[in-house]
Amino acid sequence: MEVEKRIMVNGSMKLPIGYRFHPTEQELILHYLLPKAFASPLPSSIIPVFDVFSSHPLTLPGDQKEKQRYFFCKKRREMSSNENRIKISSGDGYWKPSGKERQIIACGRTVGIRRTLAFYETNKFSSNCNKTRWSMTEYCLAGFASTKVFGEWVVYNVYEGKVSKGRKQRSSRGRDDQDLTCIRFTIGSEHETGPPPPSPPTSADESESII
Repeated sequence: MEVEKRIMVNGSMKLPIGYRFHPTEQELILHYLLPKAFASPLPSSIIPVFDVFSSHPLTLPGDQKEKQRYFFCKKRREMSSNENRIKISSGDGYWKPSGKERQIIACGRTVGIRRTLAFYETNKFSSNCNKTRWSMTEYCLAGFASTKVFGEWVVYNVYEGKVSKGRKQRSSRGRDDQDLTCIRFTIGSEHETGPPPPSPPTSADESESII
């Protein structure tokens, strides 16, 4: 029997080239979160245990090239009903719920609840925090699946949103301008600017002008 070789990248298991971990919400709840909550064997150790509220999303473990990363974590509560946010331990910002909670249905029964959180980054130049393109979806057990479980485990799917088309076009135009500036600078620095100076008249030219 061939032994499976698991490659770890930045604290998380790296899948072979061409493979992606892309479960449905029902699969994530019933085959991963539910066994984790009951301390039962998992189909794979692809989801690491990590406190996503301990650091900035950029420093989370796993392959940075993957668009979506999943983590087991104990559920965190908002600091208060007024603030409605969850600060991260490193002090780089906080996660704030956005939108409404939605039920996850499997076989006609509610098995989980999902909600989305947006990351707000600390602004070094002011007391306000800026909303970033980082988001994560929280999956927790609900209904019959949430009874008699060990601890309050949840799954977080962390991902970075796409840049808007307008912003992408502005940034590309800026890069084009910089490239053209570099080209003009290169031409001006390596070659003489303007047409070459006229050569001094020769004796033959002078005689022709006199005739």
